[in-house]
Amino acid sequence: MNKKTEELKRYLKLYIGLFMCALGCIMILKADLGLSPWDVLHQGISKTTGITIGQASIGLGITIVLIDIFLGQPIGLGTVLNFLSIGLFMDMILYLDFIPVKESYLYRAVLLMTGILFYAYGTFFYMIQGMGCGPRDGFMQIITKKTKYPVGIIKNIIELSALGSGWLLGGKVGVGTVVTAISMGIFLQIFFKVYKMDIKTLKHRNIKEEVFHLKEVFG
Repeated sequence: MNKKTEELKRYLKLYIGLFMCALGCIMILKADLGLSPWDVLHQGISKTTGITIGQASIGLGITIVLIDIFLGQPIGLGTVLNFLSIGLFMDMILYLDFIPVKESYLYRAVLLMTGILFYAYGTFFYMIQGMGCGPRDGFMQIITKKTKYPVGIIKNIIELSALGSGWLLGGKVGVGTVVTAISMGIFLQIFFKVYKMDIKTLKHRNIKEEVFHLKEVFG
C-alpha cells in the first residue's frame, strides 16, 4: 500500500470515528432518558445567559480550545473537522430518521447504552488517527498526560463536572445523564486497553504539521 492510499484511509477512518460519535449522540438523544452531561451544561448556560443552546455549545467549545492551546494540546485538522462534521452528521442522521423510537423502557435503556458504546468507540477511533482532537477530547487527553490517572477516570471526572455545573445552572438531568457520565470513561478506557494503546503517548500533528505532511505525501 503506497503512502497516498494510507493517507486517504487515515482520513476515512477519521470520518468514520466522527460519524460514530454523531450516531452515538443521536442514540442517546432518542433514548430520551436525559441529556448528555455536556448538553446539560449547554442548557444551563443557555438558561443563565439567555443565549441559545447552540451558541452556548460553540462558545464553550471555543473557550476549551483556548484552554487546550494554553496547556500545550496540539490543534490539528481533526479538531476543525470535529467542529464541522459531527453537527452535520447529527443533522443527517436525524433527517434520515432510521433509529426507531419506542416507549419500552428496556428498549430505551439498550439504545442508551448502545449510543454510549458507539460514542466512546468513535472517540477512540478518530483520536488514534493523530490529527488532533475535538476541544473536549483534547482537554481530556492533555489532562491525562499531565496527571498519573488513567483516561477513564479523567473522562468521568470531566463528564461529571460538566453534569454538576450544568445542573447548578438549571440544566435538566435524567438517569441517562448520570449513566452517560459514568459509563463513557469506562468504555473509552476499555478500548485503549484492548488495542494496547496509551493515550499519554498518543501524538497529534498540529494544522501546520499536517499541511506539510500532506504536501510531502501528495506532492
